[in-house]
Order: sequence, then structure tokens, then C-alpha cells
Amino acid sequence: MRKRISIVLVRAAPSVRAAVIAGTCAGRRFQVLTAPGATTAAVRKIRGTKPDLVLLNLRREGDDSLSLAQALHAESSAARVILLGVAPLHLDVMSFVRAGVSGFVMAKASLETFLGAVCSVAQGTQVLPPELTHALFAQLYSEGHRN
Repeated sequence: MRKRISIVLVRAAPSVRAAVIAGTCAGRRFQVLTAPGATTAAVRKIRGTKPDLVLLNLRREGDDSLSLAQALHAESSAARVILLGVAPLHLDVMSFVRAGVSGFVMAKASLETFLGAVCSVAQGTQVLPPELTHALFAQLYSEGHRN
């Protein structure tokens, strides 16, 4: 029997939290440990539980998801961070990768895509949806021309 993947879900709306818990528990390969709302509670929970994955919900452009991703990764570099609810435009993909995010799941991703990303990232693979490749390459190009 495979080890269950432990997950901490951070900053998700109740409907998102319910969908993630239902989707991840269906196969019984996952254990959702908690769903803390506040940054300090999330960091404390990660420190205490040392999960395999942290699912961080991107609420809206301009929120503190980047600094929260950095704090979560710094607290437990062994825990892989997946950014949920991503829209393809206006996301600084490079900064999130540098902050320790290992995977991205688009806002309208299917349950199958979501679970595939969770399993892949849990196994150590980085996941970048095709919708974000253009943004990443544009950022790499821009950075290369600044240096």
C-alpha cells in the first residue's frame, strides 16, 4: 500500500475547500490535514504537521500569495507548494517558482487535472499548465534582456 499524501490547504473558500477535500479523499491516497485561513495559523500547522504538499489558493491579483508562498516554503522546504486558482494573465510565474512553488493549477482545471497535478508534484515533478508557458518564457526573455 502506498503512503498517503498529506496535504495542508491554505486560504481556500469553503466551496473550494469542500471540493478539494472531496476530490482528494475519494481515492483515499490523500489526507487533508487542515484548512487554516490566517497566514500565522498556516505556518504553525505546517511546522507542526510537516505535510507532503501545501495547496495555496490564489485569491486575486495583488494579494500576498507570493510572500505567503515564500513563508510556507521557508517553513518546510520539504513540503511542495501548489498554487491553485491561477489565471493565465498577470501572474509573475518566475517569482512564484523562486518562492518555492512546485506546481500551478488553473482556476478552471478539471478534477482529473487537479488530481494529476497533486500526484505529480507529490512525486517530485514540477507542474506548469500549458496556459502559463507563454508567461514564463516572456519573463525569462525579459529578464535575459535586463541583465
